[in-house]
Amino acid sequence: MDQEIRHQILIGLVCNLLIVDCGLHEGWATITLPKFGNEDPLELTSNQQVLLINLLYVGVGLGSLAPVFLMDRYGRKWTLLAAAVPKIFSWIAIGLANSHMTLYAARLLAGVGCGISYSVMPMYIGEISTKRTRGPLGTLQTVLINIGVLLVYSVGLHVERFTMAMMSLVVPVLFIVTFIWLPESSVYLTRKNRLVSAEKTLKWSLGKENVEEEFEEIKRIVATEDVVKKIGFCKSLIIGMKSPANQRAAGIMLIVANAMSLTGAAPILSYQSFIFEEAKFEIGANAGIISTGCAIVLAGMACVAMVKRFGKRNILLYGTPIAILSLATTATYFTLTSYQVNLDHVNWIPMVFVVIYIVVFGLSFNPMPLAYLGELFSFEIKAAAGICTSLYYALSTIGIIKLYQVLHDSYGTHAPFWLFTVITLILWIFIYLYVMETEGKTLEEIQNDLYRVATEKKRKSVVGINPLNKIHLESTSINSTKV
Repeated sequence: MDQEIRHQILIGLVCNLLIVDCGLHEGWATITLPKFGNEDPLELTSNQQVLLINLLYVGVGLGSLAPVFLMDRYGRKWTLLAAAVPKIFSWIAIGLANSHMTLYAARLLAGVGCGISYSVMPMYIGEISTKRTRGPLGTLQTVLINIGVLLVYSVGLHVERFTMAMMSLVVPVLFIVTFIWLPESSVYLTRKNRLVSAEKTLKWSLGKENVEEEFEEIKRIVATEDVVKKIGFCKSLIIGMKSPANQRAAGIMLIVANAMSLTGAAPILSYQSFIFEEAKFEIGANAGIISTGCAIVLAGMACVAMVKRFGKRNILLYGTPIAILSLATTATYFTLTSYQVNLDHVNWIPMVFVVIYIVVFGLSFNPMPLAYLGELFSFEIKAAAGICTSLYYALSTIGIIKLYQVLHDSYGTHAPFWLFTVITLILWIFIYLYVMETEGKTLEEIQNDLYRVATEKKRKSVVGINPLNKIHLESTSINSTKV
């Protein structure tokens, strides 16, 4: 094993501690909500429970703005170290809380830390990793979030809230102790004209002395970024969205982001213990929770192996009908039980089909938005697109969790499941019609495909308005060819 790979493994292990902690926070509500008023002396109403879940995503939305305010001023490294601080205070508050207000503050702090982690960590890893390791390290983040979820499921079901919080506290503390020794991104150091430190960082991360070619490439990246930065965030977003290619990219991104947030994964995972208890399956809710945790981890790992062979679009296209079937079957089960139909002999249906849905989520809906985000948008709008996507995910997830609670309390468990079924069906149609394949294509080829499809649709719409436009467009095409 050469020095480059050893350093890259070290970067991956240390950096992703913060990502594992995000998974711990994501999964914490699932194993804790059923304990309130039982093993845990704190009691929460239905509205307080949904607020406790949603405050994490409120914090994620706030934290996702970190690239705008912190990253370029203080650097990637110190921004990520700052992200660990609210996470530490969050676990301490969760463990010691004796009121719902303390828990609210803890969840909001956790969300801010997670939001910073989600938005800054991919940039740091992308800038400090090498061509050989950038792909695996980037893909690993989604898998490690799921591993964090599985860890909190496996341990948290069997220990008290305080014990789980103190065990989880070790992760962000360990991150600070180890990450502080890693170097700052060479891209940031070059922007700040600290060229000696930037070159030193590059030599360390690449594991070699001759880095002239790579250093020149970083200088070109910084020069291009500086041009975009002078334009400003809002103006660059407005200018970028005038491009037909970026308009189509935004439409595709909206579809895959909705597949992640609006198909119901967040409320289903958060309330799954109540779903399984309502079904009264013999093996119990705890076994169901562990099953979904294992399912999402294994599905995420399978996605890494399958995406190169089958492509992102095909995984979405063929996985979505399975999700629709799973949601519809679960909805039908709870519809029948709401009419007092005795289904005790098939009370395994909710757990089995929820697990199947989670497999599809982990295989397609969950990892695809991040994968498409890195490929669809042109350079000058990529950072703005990432921030907008994070904010949209946070807001839509908050909305869908609250909607689940309202529909469940008003009509029963079947109501939100029918809603998720309809939404997923509509999204399947949009995936078929509009989502393109990007696997196996260079970023330039993807941009060309986006521009070609967008301009062809625009040309057809113009021709459809007035037949004379066809003559004009053809003459324009001929003239441009002659030139």
